[in-house]
Order: sequence, then C-alpha cells, then structure tokens
Amino acid sequence: MIDPKDVMKVEDENWEEFKQKAMKDELYYNGPGDLLDTAEGRAKFCRLNTTSVFNKPDPEFPGYKIWVYNLQGQGLVVKKLSRVDHSVMENIEYDADGNEKSRSYEPA
Repeated sequence: MIDPKDVMKVEDENWEEFKQKAMKDELYYNGPGDLLDTAEGRAKFCRLNTTSVFNKPDPEFPGYKIWVYNLQGQGLVVKKLSRVDHSVMENIEYDADGNEKSRSYEPA
C-alpha cells in the first residue's frame, strides 16, 4: 500500500513512474472511476487505510488537489473543487459504510 505522504516526496522527474506504480494500488485515489466512486469502494478505503490525509492532483482541474480525510473504520471526507461553482470547495462526508452523511461548501 502506498503511504499518502509519498505523493509529496516524489521528485518531478519521477512523477510518471510513481503515478504508474500508484495506479496499481487499488487504495490510491485516482479520480473518476476509482475506488471512492461507490459506497462499497469508500467503505473498503475507509476500513483498510489508516487515519490520515490523502491528496492528489485533480485530473479535472489542473492546479487543484483532491483531498481525502480518512478516519479509519469510522468515515471519511472528500474535499475537491466544486464541479458546479468553481469559487467553492465541496466537502462530502461519508460514514464507515460509504454512504453520504453531509455536504458542505467553503470558499476555494
């Protein structure tokens, strides 16, 4: 399993190699179609990953990041730039089963 802090340690010239390795790790958050897009996937991510903060570049919005705040076995929050209003960040809180509990917004 890839440590979430590894993303911050990768040198630019090694980024593509790291990205290829990370994509093979099912717990690595990888944008649309990844493990966090379904309730079952979010539950698995929450259960198997340690309590930590994960982030990666947002594939839909260069220059922005997607953040995942995981509380192992209890729930997680996904924070990303709103797809509707680009002036706000969208925070979606999920329970341990991967079901949405709440949604909030804050200035980007």
